[in-house]
Amino acid sequence: MVIPKLQPAQSAENLRDRVARFFRGPERSKKNDFQQSLSLSFNVDSDCSFDVPSQDVKVFIDFISDAMPSGDVYLFGGVLRDLALLGQKGFNSDIDLVVEGDWSHLIPYILSLKAEKNKFGGYRLMVGGWPIDIWSAKETWAIKQGYVAYKGVSSLTETTVLNWDAILMNWRTRELIFRKNYFEEMSSRVLDIVLEQNPNPLGMAVRVFRHFCLKNAKKITPFAARYMANCSKLYSFEEIKNAELKSYGNAIVERAVHEFFEHIDTSTDKVIRHEFSLASAVVNKSIDWPEYKQKGRVSFGL
Repeated sequence: MVIPKLQPAQSAENLRDRVARFFRGPERSKKNDFQQSLSLSFNVDSDCSFDVPSQDVKVFIDFISDAMPSGDVYLFGGVLRDLALLGQKGFNSDIDLVVEGDWSHLIPYILSLKAEKNKFGGYRLMVGGWPIDIWSAKETWAIKQGYVAYKGVSSLTETTVLNWDAILMNWRTRELIFRKNYFEEMSSRVLDIVLEQNPNPLGMAVRVFRHFCLKNAKKITPFAARYMANCSKLYSFEEIKNAELKSYGNAIVERAVHEFFEHIDTSTDKVIRHEFSLASAVVNKSIDWPEYKQKGRVSFGL
């Protein structure tokens, strides 16, 4: 697999420019050759029939946003993370949308596009060859389970597993909402964990390991090191690899990374730092890491 060259966004304005270029239309990278832009001019109500579903992501999101005069639609997580970290060429994610406000009148339209309701109260559909997940902000799993109190859409930045995912963009105003030091951590490639609790712990462990490898983390916090060490003890390398293949169709995480974190004692931050150094020496001496894993250069962040 070719690893995209790292080009972290340096500011909110830089990221907004990347988002604008990505959603510009025909110039955007596409997952297939059937994507086209179709205008939508009808009104949405519960009695409508929808004969012409949108085949363009920007048109689709524009329509959802315009049809909610008293609410807002936000890009969330993966698409912003990948564009911020790697730029357009590095984007290979689902597009997550969260809605703040009443969007019940839009459900017939969403269903007309063959959307499937998921167990978290949202919908998954394909638009222009891209998988899109859309749900109400208040229905986010961590909020419904009580792990994070909902104090507005900005609360979603406390619900992600990774710090790199903790960002939203208001589609209408282009306002970005993110955690403190988001762009500094992105630029320095500091990997941290925001919230450990998740409805799919094995799947999230795979995501974190993949990001550690594929996104080329240069620094890792003690909290993240503890999380990955605990995961390496909870799940065997075979379990992680099999789950990775099932979810992504390829394997990025290698045994060396799993063994690296297996060596780490997680009792205290001080011990983690010491064990991290020892584990690094052991693993790097016995196993050659691929170049993109930054051999010998991963250190503790803030």
